[in-house]
Amino acid sequence: MAASPTLLRRRAAAALLALAGGLFATGCITGERPTLAEGPLQTGDPAVDAVLARLDGAGASIFTAGYDVLTRFGDLQTPATVVQDGPARRSVTIGQVRFIVDGASTATCDLDAASCTTTIDAARVSDTQLTPDFYAVSAAATLRRDAAARTGATTAATETIAGQPATCVTVPVSGGQSTYCALDTGPLARLDAADRVITMTNYAPSADATAFTRPG
Repeated sequence: MAASPTLLRRRAAAALLALAGGLFATGCITGERPTLAEGPLQTGDPAVDAVLARLDGAGASIFTAGYDVLTRFGDLQTPATVVQDGPARRSVTIGQVRFIVDGASTATCDLDAASCTTTIDAARVSDTQLTPDFYAVSAAATLRRDAAARTGATTAATETIAGQPATCVTVPVSGGQSTYCALDTGPLARLDAADRVITMTNYAPSADATAFTRPG
C-alpha cells in the first residue's frame, strides 16, 4: 500500500532533522560550507538562485532575529530567536529549547527545566517542523527540493520584512505554492509553505550576548 502524503511529509521532515542536526553541530563549527545532496549550489533559475545565494551565505553573518512560527499540522504557534556571531558561534531558541554552538562547544538546553546536554538534539523541536538551522541550511535545502519539483514558472519579488529589504521567490509545487524570502545579509525572512509559515518579526545587525548563557 502506498504511503499517505502526510506520512511521506513526516518521513521527509525526520530525515531533514537528522541531516540538519549533524550540519548544525559540525559544518557550522568549522565554518565550512556544508555540501548538500539536495542538488547543485545553483539551480539555473535566476529567481530561486537569488534567494539561495543569500541563504547559503547566512552562516557567516552577525545578527539577532526574532521569528513567529506557525506549524500548520496542529495549528502550533511557536516563537523563535536566532543569534549568530559569525560562523562558529550561534544560539537558536525555538520555544523553550535553546541550541548553542560556541566554537567547539555545543549544547541543547531546556529553558523551563534550566538544564542542558552537551550535544545538538534536533528531535527536541520536531513537533514544530523546524530544525536548529531553519533560517539557513534547512531553508536552502527545502528551496532546492521545491525548485527541482516545481510545476511551473517561479515568481521573483522583493518585500520589506522586519524593516529590512528581502529578496523572495514563489515556487509552484504540487497542491499549491511555497514562498521563500531572505535578507541581503542571508537569513530567512519568510517561508510560507504547506506545512509551516515562518515570519521574521525583528532584526538587528548585532549578536545578543545573553543568548549564549546556559541556564542552570
